[in-house]
Amino acid sequence: MNTVCTDLELVSSAAPDERIHLREKAAGDDPSASGRAILFVHGATYPGVMFDVPGASWLDHAVADGYSAYALDVRGYGRSTRPAALDAPARDNPPFARAESAVADIADCVAAIRERTGLARIDIVGWSWGTMTAGLYAAAGPGTVDRLVLFAPVYCHARPDRIAGLADRDDPARLRPLGAYRTETQAQARERWDSEILADDANQWRDPAVLSAWFQAMLADEPGEAVRAPNGVLVDLWEAFNERPRYDAGAIDMPTLVVRGTDDATAVRADALGLFDRLGSAHKQYAEIGHATHFALLERRAPQLFETVGRFLNGQL
Repeated sequence: MNTVCTDLELVSSAAPDERIHLREKAAGDDPSASGRAILFVHGATYPGVMFDVPGASWLDHAVADGYSAYALDVRGYGRSTRPAALDAPARDNPPFARAESAVADIADCVAAIRERTGLARIDIVGWSWGTMTAGLYAAAGPGTVDRLVLFAPVYCHARPDRIAGLADRDDPARLRPLGAYRTETQAQARERWDSEILADDANQWRDPAVLSAWFQAMLADEPGEAVRAPNGVLVDLWEAFNERPRYDAGAIDMPTLVVRGTDDATAVRADALGLFDRLGSAHKQYAEIGHATHFALLERRAPQLFETVGRFLNGQL
């Protein structure tokens, strides 16, 4: 298959002096030829390249399934416009890039994809915080989403452990002061990932080559040896962990799949099932991938995840 990768730069409708990076992969030069399109929406810390890691590319899998496939970088992430606050000490500026900002970027990307493909509706896959932003977009009823996948969702569930990590020391009921952004090195990312892997040897669940390829791909858009991520998402997560959802799942009426890794310690089962129960969709499905974590899309069980999502998108679930 002749897969063509194109990097698109879109003008933000919310801020015309800012740009949104959209990665496109298609079987050939004409993205409209497939007759199907899918947009992947990233999570809190890692940009859209998460979906196109060599050796574990969900974009490539989607193209093989007959899609023109897309992954965006929300402004503040990856190759999209990075504000000056990211180059200053984090403490000098407040958090930025809340869910509403991401929704504006999703809307711009959906409009661009529809124009490039000639399609009225596309499929959307959101991961982690991306389920909040994609869910917020879909709940607004734009009429542009055919099927929705909420993978590793964080929606609305009391998480005392996560609240404690974000709370103000002097007033635990309040979010602590946050700087504009946070950073994560490869060692920190690996430690976070390893904490969810139940196997004695993490390599049983994860190919070490994929770990390296993933982080190196992200560092290509960074000035140093760490990934910088806006802290607006932490404000959104604070709300979710305090049982205040960022969107109304009951307003989502298109076919929707909720899917998670069984051993995901971030997107827990109780939250995912609570989201599933609240969905307004007449056609909704719930699935779990065994021996998989929050990073299932990069793990050895990724093919099962991709196939499960593919069957749902094809109307087989």
